[in-house]
Amino acid sequence: MTPDFAHAFRLAAGEHAAEAVFAYARAGIHQAAGSLLTTASVYDLKQMRSRRVWTDDAAAYPTGNFKRLDRNRYFETVIEGRRPFSSTSIEEIATVFFDWRKIQQLGFESNMNLPAIADGRVIGTINLLHRKGHFTADRVALALAWQPVATLAFLLLDLAGSEGANFHGTDTAGAVAAMEG
Repeated sequence: MTPDFAHAFRLAAGEHAAEAVFAYARAGIHQAAGSLLTTASVYDLKQMRSRRVWTDDAAAYPTGNFKRLDRNRYFETVIEGRRPFSSTSIEEIATVFFDWRKIQQLGFESNMNLPAIADGRVIGTINLLHRKGHFTADRVALALAWQPVATLAFLLLDLAGSEGANFHGTDTAGAVAAMEG
């Protein structure tokens, strides 16, 4: 499945646009590349932390809750390099994410993080989890088709957030409140 950009923009014009476009991106990525759990995160680089602003499984991974961000291969690839990050084993995940045990306890051992990019910088990521071996280079390539839709969702979230919300800066509280409200 490839994105229908006219449909994405119709969703963007409606009420609760950010949530609708996140759901559309999730459905498309799920169909194109597969995902058993999908979340979306924004980053506070001054404080070196991230925060979930969207989830398709609130019991396993609720929105909110800051998570520390480490300078490692993930950071270099996604935040600095503006490229997707993927792994196919829990051992690879454990080298970059401190909460790898939780990921494993949920039954996942493969991940992909798809950066949303606007104005030359990462404004958020769509985060995908699946069983061991799942996120191969071919599946990452299929998911990349959905990167513009993901970017639109994050831009809409920023627009819906409080005045001065800046996903790449320090004010993510307004964006989270907009999604939860």
